[in-house]
Amino acid sequence: MKTLFFDTGPIISLTTNNLLWLLPKLKEAFNGEFAITDGVKYELVQKPLETKKFKFEAIQVQGMIEQKALDVIISPAIRQKAQYLQNLANRIFVIRRQPMQILQQGECETLAAALLSNVQTIVCDERITRTLIEAPHQLQQLYERRLHEKVEVNDQALHEFSKAVHGIKVIRSVELVLIAYEKGYLNQYLVKVPNVRRELLDSLLWGVKLHGAAISEEEIAELVKEELKR
Repeated sequence: MKTLFFDTGPIISLTTNNLLWLLPKLKEAFNGEFAITDGVKYELVQKPLETKKFKFEAIQVQGMIEQKALDVIISPAIRQKAQYLQNLANRIFVIRRQPMQILQQGECETLAAALLSNVQTIVCDERITRTLIEAPHQLQQLYERRLHEKVEVNDQALHEFSKAVHGIKVIRSVELVLIAYEKGYLNQYLVKVPNVRRELLDSLLWGVKLHGAAISEEEIAELVKEELKR
């Protein structure tokens, strides 16, 4: 059975946009399993249950787990692999002789789970994670623009990390929303407003962007334009 591993970001994005109900439908279309690690579950459920602000979102995610829309994978091997990846990633970039801490436990657990399960795709909204996998030297340039300082690269750590995650592809909540839109799962929102299909898709993409998905305003405009040609 094929599996798609989720980081925290896409689940949070769907939940805060009132779209978490799409998960069972997307899972059925995927014809496989949707899974999170126990570390990701902690970030999505246990930790926010201790707060006032995000408790309701945590309850919704727990509901998806109980409905089997999300499987929770508990594995010491995943935690060990994640620690290895996190240690590598957080030695790649150096500023003022200090390593930059760029990846967190949840992202590394998601990567580790995919690698240990021979899964080639993960769902992650974090721009840093995606760029580190796909184009790490662009990330160096990004940090230098943001920080206005020289950022050094530990070539050995970068080579080892890139080798470890070779072949991994990253999709975002953006792609999940597009699939749902294309399959008609969101047709209930086709209300009587001008240019409703354009407005619906634009609102969906801006919704996930504003809740953490790495997508530019230009990419949103292009995606809306392309989808409306279909």
